This record gives sequence, structure tokens and C-alpha cells, in this order.
Amino acid sequence: MKMRVSLLAFCCTALAAPADWFPPSNLMTIGVYYYPEAWPEAQWPRDMANIRKLGMEFVHMGEFAWYFMEPEEGKYQLDWLEKNVDLAAANGLKVILCTPSATPPIWLTRKHPEILMVDSTGRTMNHGGREQADWSAPLYREYVTRIDTALAKRFGHNPKVWGWQLDNEVSHYDKQYSYSPAATQRFREWLRRKYGAIDRLNTDWGGRFWSLMYQNFDQIDLPNLLEHPGDPSPHALLDLDRWFAEEAADYLRMQTGILRKYGTPCIEARTPCAGQWITTNFMAMHGDVDPTLSARDLDAFTWTHYPVHGDLFPEEGPLGFRLGSGAIQGFMHDFMRPINGISGLMELQPGQVNWGVVNPWPLPGAIHMWIMRAFGAGARLVCTYRYRQPLFGSEEYHKGLVETDGVTPSPGGREYAEAMRDVLQLRGRYRAGQQPPADYAARRTAFLIDFSNRWDIQNHKQTARWDTIGHWMKYYRALKSMMAPVDVVTEDRDLTSYPFVVAPAYQLVDQELVKKLTTYAENGGNLVLTCRTGEKDRRGQLWEALWAEPIYGLIGAKIPFYDLLPPPVEGHVTADGKPYAWGAWGEVLEAQAGTTVLATYSDQFYAGKAAAVTRKLGKGSVTYIGVDSETGDLEMALLRKVYAGVSPASLRPDFLVDWRDGFWVATNFTSTSQPVPAKAGTPMLIGAKDVPPGGVAVWQ
Repeated sequence: MKMRVSLLAFCCTALAAPADWFPPSNLMTIGVYYYPEAWPEAQWPRDMANIRKLGMEFVHMGEFAWYFMEPEEGKYQLDWLEKNVDLAAANGLKVILCTPSATPPIWLTRKHPEILMVDSTGRTMNHGGREQADWSAPLYREYVTRIDTALAKRFGHNPKVWGWQLDNEVSHYDKQYSYSPAATQRFREWLRRKYGAIDRLNTDWGGRFWSLMYQNFDQIDLPNLLEHPGDPSPHALLDLDRWFAEEAADYLRMQTGILRKYGTPCIEARTPCAGQWITTNFMAMHGDVDPTLSARDLDAFTWTHYPVHGDLFPEEGPLGFRLGSGAIQGFMHDFMRPINGISGLMELQPGQVNWGVVNPWPLPGAIHMWIMRAFGAGARLVCTYRYRQPLFGSEEYHKGLVETDGVTPSPGGREYAEAMRDVLQLRGRYRAGQQPPADYAARRTAFLIDFSNRWDIQNHKQTARWDTIGHWMKYYRALKSMMAPVDVVTEDRDLTSYPFVVAPAYQLVDQELVKKLTTYAENGGNLVLTCRTGEKDRRGQLWEALWAEPIYGLIGAKIPFYDLLPPPVEGHVTADGKPYAWGAWGEVLEAQAGTTVLATYSDQFYAGKAAAVTRKLGKGSVTYIGVDSETGDLEMALLRKVYAGVSPASLRPDFLVDWRDGFWVATNFTSTSQPVPAKAGTPMLIGAKDVPPGGVAVWQ
């Protein structure tokens, strides 16, 4: 397989991107969802022409149209879709087609109710929404295979079709798991493959506790919190999370295989050709599905993001509810991009949405800023949901790129057009082979995460004050305030090219990982670990040893105990003479010889004891921060000490500045104007040197 270093994610080795898909000189492309089945056929030509006039370069169709593709079983009607593919091409628009598996038609759900998911209360879902089907049901997979095959045979060799999206936001939304007989059987089969013998499962699930022993795999049901007066085994819950994520990835793999089988043959070899690429739109920060499990199956990694939906985001200031979270948006870009180097936003908010508790207007300029944030983060494409605001159905209040008359550009539509003009301008200044500035590259950081850690902590948080995502964001915001380029990666990646590795709350470890991190530091890397690291083995069981003992040799300290404070009680730690508040989690550390104390507790019965330490290890360093501060200011201060030798910037958190293909891109998610960190006299290509809230600046 041909490999190259991606210019968009220069710190990672990525799969080669066929020039036919995403030419580097195109930088980024922008498109929009369109639902021809929802509008009169007479309006299709007008709408396609207006999409292109707005500046869009591609159109996305078909994800919810199963009934219109197959109104009766086995009777496929795809002429209407081909008409729209042709209309798009006639207007210079590329086409992304979708498999419609998120919306099974009524004839299927009525004929075969066994394909429907069952929620935790035992209620079978019904027709009338979406994602009500159970992808564990063999019969449902059979019907999905049929419709996908029909689509692939019709469009798989059509040069007007650029790429494919599978399903839509693969999940069961708030229903989470399906507890159907089919899902139960698939879970049991997964357990058989994993454990082989029931005795091994009983050991790993801690069956001796509460007499939770099984005699065979057929006795096991999916753990359901509503069916247990006491808590089910946390190890069973962890396996449920792992199985569900793998089941989702297997469902996507099944659909990918169909498109590859009947589509352009060269796509499977990933060689440059006119073949079609495949993706799905994962949900931002969604914990049930793990995109990395699809790393070998998908060609591009795209996701859904609606930054403004009623949350306050107080860390961004009083305008946070109109700007969204810069940290969340940046983190997701930095997570999706390194999977294979080809990423983007498949759904990005075009205006007000309809599903939040409160649905405010984004700040004028914020939509343009989100698009340019994607550009700065290395995205290859941005697509918005949707072109026309629906006049009926569950999303009447969901804005589009045009108003309800179907022709007048909305405020969001005008901002998308502005962003496309910006990209066209930047294409004219693109030069191949640009390398990142040395001081910027010196701060490259691998942000290490593992979904099993997230799941295991969530299943047994130990304190209601703990927030895993919030903990991650404290470190991520600190890194971006120092203008560190970040790749959010999993531990299977080669870490040797990263000067820094930050692994927050890495609860589940084994000796192999400890050895890998030790070798990384010994060879010159700078490792940062945080509280809740190394407590358990991969099964989620505590070590038969001192608390978190497997990491003592790595961090140069012991952890005799940890403390948790009930709200609203706050404890305090002191670092360099400055106090910082904490409450969720605090580990008391005992520094060993050669280890330097960075912060100490200043109250409680352990006042004076260490809360954070650092040590030299071989040619590198290891820093352990054992406390989760209330605001993230402590994490910011300690990381600045770790990065002191590589000239860290000092930006306001959530004023994000990244380098991409020779361009510096600044986006301001804060509620006050921010100056760009550009040399005096540097002309701005886009925006001004003083960037307002929701504003953008680009320079070279």
C-alpha cells in the first residue's frame, strides 16, 4: 500500500488520497444536502442551478429515501434519483449518494416487525421516525443488502457520482442499545468468540461477586440497568459497550463491501482512479460508536456537528451560546483527521436547528467561522444539512441555505457562499510542498484516548462531579492555547514522531502499554499522564497490587489514595505560589527520589502532599497531574511548564490558530476580540489582525 505524509496532518502518516477525490490544490470543497423526493419535480432544475449559483461544489442525496427507491418489495424506482444526478452534473456539481438504511419503508416494518429494535423497557420500536431498525437482525441486513446492491449496480460506475455515505449517524439515538432477540444472539456469539469458554468469562466478569456465575453463553442477556435492582457487573457493561461499537462497525463494513463489490473495481485497491469513495457521518463526541474501528473500511471520515443548540458553553464567555465550543469542534477535527488523513464535516449547521431545548440564532459570522475552522484543521470537505428548509415534518424549524420560499439565500446560506469564495481565493495562493514552521512542528502532540477508558469510567464514575469529556477538554484547550498542533489518536499508533504525548484519565492499562510509554519517554518523548490513569487492567478489574502500582515506575511516584469532594465543597492546590480549586478527583502522590513536585494540596487533612509531579526519564520526561481542577487553569499552568522549551504561544483559550498547507488560520470562539499572532507587517488574506467574536483571519 502506497503511503505518504499528509500535508494536512503533517504529524501523521496517512493513506494516499487519490487525486480524483481530493486534489491537494483544491484545499477544501463545500456542498449541501438536497432532498429531491420532498419537492416537486418541476423545481429540481431550479434548485440545482441555485445550489451552484450559491457557490456549492457538490450535492448530497438519498439518505432517507428508501421508500421512494423501493416503494414495494423488490420494485426499485431509481430513475428520479438518476435525473437529479444528471441535473447536478449539468450544473457542475459532484454527487454524494447515500444508502437509505436509516429509514426502512413501511412495507418492510409491517411485514417483518422482527427487524425493529427493542429498547431497554422491552418496547418494540414502530414506524414513524428513523433509525428504528435493528442492524443486528439478520433479516434487516438482508434487506439492506438488496437495496444497497440495487444502488451500487445502478450508480457504482457512474462517473457523475463522486462518493457514498452509508446510513446516517449510526446509532439508536437516546434509545442507545437494542435489546431484541437478534441483538442478544449476536452479543452471545461475540462473547463466545472473545472468551471461548464460559469459565473465562466468569473470571473476567467477576462472577464470584454476588454469585453472578453463568453455566453457558446462552444464559447471558444484554446487561440492562432497568432489569437489575442492584448494579449489573461493570465488566459485563464494558463488554456491552465494546460489542455495540464493534457491531456498528460490522454493519458499516457489510454495506461498504456491497458498494465495493458492485462499484468501480479500483476503489478497493485505493489507487488513483475515477473510483468512488465511501464514508459515513459519525456524530460529534458520541460515545457509543467508535470511528477508529472503521479505519480499514472507509475512505474518508466525516461527522456531524451542530455547535449552537441551546448549550451555554460558559468557557467561551457570554456569547458561547451563539458561538458553540471551539474546544469540542477542534477536538473532533483533530480526532477524525488522523484516522487516515481524509476527513471533513458532512453535516454542519446552517442556522437555527429544531431539536435543542432552546434553539438560538448563531452569532452573525459564526457559521462562516465554523467552516473556516474546518479548513484550518485540515478538512477536505464541508457539507451542510440542508439546502431547503422543510415546510413539513419533524424539522420544519431547521434552517437551510435558502428561506422557506425555496430561492432566497438565508443568512447561513450567505455565510456558506462567503466561505466558498474564501476557499477559491486561497486556492489561487496554494503552493505544493509547504512545510510547517519549525517552532510550530516542535509542539506536535499526540492526544491519546481509548473508548474503553471512556466507557469504563462512565459505567462507574465514583463521583457525580466527574466529567470525562470535560477533563479531556481542559487539556485540549490548554494545548491549543499554546498553538500546539494536536492529533487525537489511539494507542495502536506509532508515537515516536510526536515530541509530546498527553494521555488523560487513561484508566485501563496493561504492561505492554506501560512499556510502550516508558520507551517513548526514554527515547526523548515528553509524556503527560493525568488522574485516574492505570487503576485497572483491560478487563476493568483493579490490580492485585497497590493502587495503580503498574505505573509507579513510569511516573516516579506512588499513589497511596485519592479523595473526592461533595459539591459545593472545594479543595485547593498550590503551584508556583498560586492557588487552584478542585473538587472532582484528587490523588495524593508520594514522589520518589529524582521526581520533582509541581503542585501540592493546600488544605484538607493531606495539606502539603504532592498533587502533581514530573521526572526525567532517559532522554525525555514524564509528568503526572493527579488532580482535576475546577476550571482547567491548573492544567494550563502545568502544561506550559512541560512545553517551556518549545516556545509555547499564549493565546486566549478558544482562540484557535492552526497551520495548514502554508496558511495560518485563526478562528475566534471567545466573546472578545483577539489579536492574531502574526509578525508585524504581515498582510491578512482574509479578515483583519484584530479578530472579533465569531471572526476569522487567514495569512501566510
